[in-house]
Amino acid sequence: MAKYHIGIIRPQGYQHSDCFREVAEGLQSALRSLGHTVTCGENTVDAQAHSVVLGAHLLTEQEMESLPASAIVYNLEQLGSPDLPSWYTGLGSRVRIWDYSPLHLDLWRESWKQSPHREAPALVEVGFAPELRRIPSISAPKIDVLFYGSINERRRRILAGLEAAGLKVHAAFGVYGRDRDALIAHSKVVLNLHAYESKVFEIVRVSYLLANAKAVVTEDAPDLGGLRDAVAVFPEEELIAGCVALVKDAAARRGLEARGFRIFSARSQARILEGIVGRAEQPMPVAAATQGIAVPELRKLYLDMVQRSVINTIYEDPNHDRWQPHEFNKDLRELGRDWPTQAHSMIGNKRMGNLREIAECVLECNIPGDFIETGVWRGGACIMLRAVLKAYGDTRRRVFVADSFCGLPAPNPEIAADAGDQHYTFSELFVSSGQVRANFAKYGLLDSQVCFLEGWFSDTLPSAPIEQIAILRLDGDMYESTMDALNALFDRVTPGGFIIIDDYGAVEGCQRAIREFRAMRGIDDPLYDIDGYGAFWRKSAAIAGTHETDEKTAETDEDAIETATAVTIH
Repeated sequence: MAKYHIGIIRPQGYQHSDCFREVAEGLQSALRSLGHTVTCGENTVDAQAHSVVLGAHLLTEQEMESLPASAIVYNLEQLGSPDLPSWYTGLGSRVRIWDYSPLHLDLWRESWKQSPHREAPALVEVGFAPELRRIPSISAPKIDVLFYGSINERRRRILAGLEAAGLKVHAAFGVYGRDRDALIAHSKVVLNLHAYESKVFEIVRVSYLLANAKAVVTEDAPDLGGLRDAVAVFPEEELIAGCVALVKDAAARRGLEARGFRIFSARSQARILEGIVGRAEQPMPVAAATQGIAVPELRKLYLDMVQRSVINTIYEDPNHDRWQPHEFNKDLRELGRDWPTQAHSMIGNKRMGNLREIAECVLECNIPGDFIETGVWRGGACIMLRAVLKAYGDTRRRVFVADSFCGLPAPNPEIAADAGDQHYTFSELFVSSGQVRANFAKYGLLDSQVCFLEGWFSDTLPSAPIEQIAILRLDGDMYESTMDALNALFDRVTPGGFIIIDDYGAVEGCQRAIREFRAMRGIDDPLYDIDGYGAFWRKSAAIAGTHETDEKTAETDEDAIETATAVTIH
């Protein structure tokens, strides 16, 4: 495990250092997910750590010379800009250099040649981190085209042309954080314009937009690379017409938003950094090293305790179901037939054990993909999934926690299967995202591998930043909620992955959605019962439309399915 410090340089009164905030957050998230320790600060360098300096061009020459030899300058500026000090590109002879653009590496190597014993300048592209996805989707944005950044004569002329074309244009400079995010949320299109003749792509700005599924129009750039299809690219003379077309065509705009997010979210900041800094080695547990206790036994003891804790068979909190006695009943808790007053899950021991066994099967059989639950209540099932990853030392997969965090929606009058559903009236189902985060923290499991998707499924799931899914757990109760989740996520479930339905035997609307979806897709994979309420199936390679799973893995998966329905912890 290595120690890193991320230092943002901010001269006194200089607000524009805020432009480095999102890059710093992405680095912090990625380094932690790789097992390293990370601290952050302003105008700070830690000589005992690998200090990554953002905004080094804002230092004085004397301050630059005082940087420790272990420092890493992460350049996010366009080299050749008249705003850079003359000494800046000579930094390669003194400290290690990271740069966001491949177009800059040759310039850095010129100064690096003076000290070839140092590590060569490295390309560290700006990538995606789940924490950066936080701008809400607005159904009726008021701004047609947003531009933010400094204004020169060329940019002013293009913006004036957009206004002359009848578009509502908003230009902002020196706006960051929540105020900038509010402008982005209320904009249909965000325009990226080059500031310098070098025409290096402004990925530092655009990356945050793509991470939040915004439609971006940009001029061409020689270093667009794999992001060319993530944005709408036009020559300068066609920028205005391109913006007008996107503003008027909502379907094309939504398609660009989804495509841009899909492409950029696959560009993981953690994977980029792993090739530069490596992954921290996982130390052997002390107990296993000193007392001879087998790691699988320790893992089982830990997961047993987490399972008992999330369903609370330890302190046996009473049932607060309005129709049953307010007392703990072991049989009801086993099958998830009560509404606990304190437990972090109401799915009961059998369904929780099923989830745990399936998660362990996924890891042991190397089935690719993240985990997601749609409808999480107090978060207990997701906590169990994160605990399994922790117990197996898996630092790559993520657990997605998807919920409105304000209860269930009222029935849609156009959905007959949900007519008369009363779930939206149950105040017991209203659990805030803050409370769920706090529940994760109680287990020591709130970290960068836990990703919250807050909002109605129809708004959040289609653009959810998840490429492959190994476990899709559906707990939306209603027909529409279940169908929204399946339509948005089923195609991302990998061959051999699992689809778990919490309410298949409990809510008629949910069961109808599952039956209709399976019939519509021609799915005949066996549907296994768990406890009379829950059910699950394993997605076959044939349905997934990809190559068949190898024979050994298939046999192992089937064995896991057999045990998953029967596991019980007392």
